[in-house]
Amino acid sequence: MVGRWLRILALLPTALLLQGCLGASVTVPTNFPVPLLNKLPHAMGLVLEPELTSYVHEEQVPEFGTWSIDLGGAQEPMFTQLFAGLFTGYTRVTSLETQASGLSGVIRPTIKEVQFSIPNQTRSDYFEVWIRYEVDIFDQGQLISTLPIAAYGKANVQNYGLSSTEPALQAAAWAACRDAMAYFSVQFQREPKIQAWLNSRSNQAPAPAQETSPT
Repeated sequence: MVGRWLRILALLPTALLLQGCLGASVTVPTNFPVPLLNKLPHAMGLVLEPELTSYVHEEQVPEFGTWSIDLGGAQEPMFTQLFAGLFTGYTRVTSLETQASGLSGVIRPTIKEVQFSIPNQTRSDYFEVWIRYEVDIFDQGQLISTLPIAAYGKANVQNYGLSSTEPALQAAAWAACRDAMAYFSVQFQREPKIQAWLNSRSNQAPAPAQETSPT
């Protein structure tokens, strides 16, 4: 019984803070590192459509107001850093049909769904964020495969001070983006259709290992 009351008392600061918090609006940070990977001997075109780079998830949580997570601004630095670490080269292109000489294929990521939870909903100290991506891989305008990505991030509100809930929600969303980068870097090579396609393109000469202007 004593242990139970101690746990309840430990949660009181967070509970009192969130009871008075009616929503928050956060923007995901853009400080993504280039992952240290064994680069694939391929250069890729990268399509980042406006629906991705302007993506904002907004949700009304009953009794706790409106919550907004601006993910769009983080998508360009996230994917360009990922591609810089995973591929010999990459080039920003404006459409799926734009595949310059030296590119093995063109990749288009999209966000399909975002969910989050606040500590009041889970009766914990954690904000949690889930992002569901679909990444389409094209070769000369033909769809090769679609790679689903289920990314997850969480952050303990106690680690970010109790003056505001926004830093913890922001950190959880950023962690979910990092998780998406890690998942993509591993699963891209393991998906059978993609693996077979990469093998068929193994003799493709790589493009420069840097981003170029969209063509």
